[in-house]
Amino acid sequence: MRTSNWMLYTVWTAAFIAVVLITLDCERESTTVQGIAETREIMISSETSVEIRRINVTEGQLVDKGQLLVELVSPEQILKINHISHQLDQLRAQKGVNKDEIRSKIRQLEAEKASLNSEAHNQIRQIENQYNLNKELASGLQSIKGAGEAAKSGASNPVTLKIESLRQELALSLRPLNIQIELLRKSLEESGSPIKIQVEQLEKELSLLKAENSKLNIYAQISGIIGSVNFKPGEKVSPFAPILTLHTKNPSFVKGYIHENVYTRMSLGKKVSIISQTDSRIRVAGSVVGVGARIVEYPARLRKNPVLQTWGREVLVKIPEDNGFILGEKVVISSSEPKRTLVSYLKLQKEAVLSYLKKLLVPEEIHAEIRPVSSSDTPEKSDSTPIVPFKTKRIEASAIVRLKDMDRWLVLSDDTPDKEPLVFLMDARGNITKECLIRGLKEIDDMESAAVGDNGILYIASSLNANKKGKLEKSRKLLISVKREGDNFTLIRKADLYDLLEDSAERNPNEDWAQFVLSAMKDGSLDMEGMFYRDGALYLGFKSPLDAGCSVVLKIDRIEEMLRKEKLDEGQVSVWKKIMLKADETSQQEHISDLFYHKGTVYVTGTLPEKSGGSLWRLDEDSENMTRIKHFEGLRPEGIAEGNDPDSLMIVFDQGKNNPSQFALVEVIR
Repeated sequence: MRTSNWMLYTVWTAAFIAVVLITLDCERESTTVQGIAETREIMISSETSVEIRRINVTEGQLVDKGQLLVELVSPEQILKINHISHQLDQLRAQKGVNKDEIRSKIRQLEAEKASLNSEAHNQIRQIENQYNLNKELASGLQSIKGAGEAAKSGASNPVTLKIESLRQELALSLRPLNIQIELLRKSLEESGSPIKIQVEQLEKELSLLKAENSKLNIYAQISGIIGSVNFKPGEKVSPFAPILTLHTKNPSFVKGYIHENVYTRMSLGKKVSIISQTDSRIRVAGSVVGVGARIVEYPARLRKNPVLQTWGREVLVKIPEDNGFILGEKVVISSSEPKRTLVSYLKLQKEAVLSYLKKLLVPEEIHAEIRPVSSSDTPEKSDSTPIVPFKTKRIEASAIVRLKDMDRWLVLSDDTPDKEPLVFLMDARGNITKECLIRGLKEIDDMESAAVGDNGILYIASSLNANKKGKLEKSRKLLISVKREGDNFTLIRKADLYDLLEDSAERNPNEDWAQFVLSAMKDGSLDMEGMFYRDGALYLGFKSPLDAGCSVVLKIDRIEEMLRKEKLDEGQVSVWKKIMLKADETSQQEHISDLFYHKGTVYVTGTLPEKSGGSLWRLDEDSENMTRIKHFEGLRPEGIAEGNDPDSLMIVFDQGKNNPSQFALVEVIR
């Protein structure tokens, strides 16, 4: 009997252990995953159609920063240069011909004038000679004493009258000639003005084309290794087609894969160890900067059986540039957490079972966060709009843009690790589905505004404001334009917007906008947080300083021209609006935190400078009056974009570094 009981207990114990082991095998937590050491490649391309003149590098070659890689020529630019040069020659020749014709006409009129003068003076001299002869003959006749006296007096002498008549007739004949000569001389002076203006404009255009043509050569942006060369000398290249690729000598990140049947605690910001599979002595510390939100296929190299398909999630780990790994080397990503014991695992399973039973017995209610409503709330403050937190605490949302083709929102964070040019894709539930790097841009900091221009070009700007230590670094002064293809982002152009505004303001110190900018730069209060694009111009909304109690919005015309030339011309910047974000005399004034132009209407978000709270406003451009659409108590609205439908707006709120950002969809009442 005892033996049978002992056997029964043994069987039950073995069954229990088997169940635990099977459960552990089905749902186990892995602390190590495999990966491949990779690097971010820089795609070398041209913004215009070009022809390869010479390629000075080969695949796998080490290059230094600033080294000449490719020499290019642009057939279109050469044709334009030749055409403008021909136009200049024609205008200069035409200018000379016109002046010669006018001078010839003046000489002809001067000759005609001299001829009339000579003819009239000859007639007068003949009459005077005849008159003098008659007078001498008359004076010799003693019998005609009275006649001689009359001749001496000259009273009512017909000869004198005739001479005077000839002189008056000459004057009348010369007058129109003098007028014509005077007009022709003025024409001669002014004849070169229109042509001169055309010549000056063409000369400037020719100079710009030659300058652009000289910039076609491509130099290495970093020291590294040439990856691939995609063209040969003499071939034509379309705009933005990758001519060659350049990457760093050592890997800069590791891409690992978590098996779909494995649970792991890999999360953003987690510290891990990267270990070489060929030499375990080679290891570095890394930080998780991305965890995939979808299941993808494993690379063949990481499969146990290359024939069988394997699926899992991607994890991206940033590693120091100074590492001993080889590009493409297989590595192990190891979590620093201790392995889970059986006791701890059973404890977690117990908690999971209890939680599951609780859900079955007590249905869960999903509700928005409830906030107290102050007694001073006005009707627009009563907020029935659900406020939803992001599913990550890492993002400090500062701006947002709707990407309709992907059914996503592009979210900017004003703080990214090591000032990396990272942007985030968010779905309608607040899930960050992907982190995207802006290729071709080394760093950018304090990104506060974004706008979509023509052809889907993205404009992203820093705040132009110093950091907490009072230092204004170059990474906080940038305005960039970005080309997007799906979830790939590539830098087109960048400019130091702060320096461009300062330089233009110093050249035009009497302009209203220049006085605002120079004064703000002097006391360090310049802070730009809003931006929208319309008809080739960029509108910049400043959080501070206020100008006579109003927030200032500047307008920069021909923004692409500014980015291309990296210069602001006279008259290119102006004050567009001065607005006041204040509901009534008793309420505190808000400052601009974002601008958005949507279906003919400009929307503005404002925040209170000293406490949490802000509002969504609508601008009447004609009267410059502001209408408050909705107030958010205890929240700081930082960005506006189009919502799921054309009659709604997506608002994001930045709640500080230690709290997740939040968002809300607001119905727009027209």
